[in-house]
Amino acid sequence: MEKKTKMIAQGLFELPDGDPTQGRLIGSRCGHCGVVSFPKRALCPNCLKDDLIETTPLSRRGTLYSFSVNRMAPDGFKAPYITGKVDLPEKVRIFSVISGVEPEEDALTIGQAMEVVFEPITKDLNGCDLVGYTFRPVRTAGQ
Repeated sequence: MEKKTKMIAQGLFELPDGDPTQGRLIGSRCGHCGVVSFPKRALCPNCLKDDLIETTPLSRRGTLYSFSVNRMAPDGFKAPYITGKVDLPEKVRIFSVISGVEPEEDALTIGQAMEVVFEPITKDLNGCDLVGYTFRPVRTAGQ
């Protein structure tokens, strides 16, 4: 029996043609005040209007705002692992697992350039991969 891949949650991101390299986080933009939110919302958290909310793809790159090495993990995850907050150009701060580095205090630097990636992050009860988003340091040429 072939194992399937599923999205960890609907509406957080899209993978055009199932291609993780083309994936985008999905937010919303208020047509009244311009505030961008993630995840997307039906009501603007700034001006509380709901008649001009548009779905908008978010930037794939941002800047590391903060991070923490987690020494305990919920079911389906292995400790230690890193979580952090990444600021996107749309003035949205995203909480995420950080991948692509060892879970050590000196592995990252505040202000470091980060990019979103879409990859399996855990498995469901049937053993199917659950694809979600993580952020990792932007790779430079030669890495």
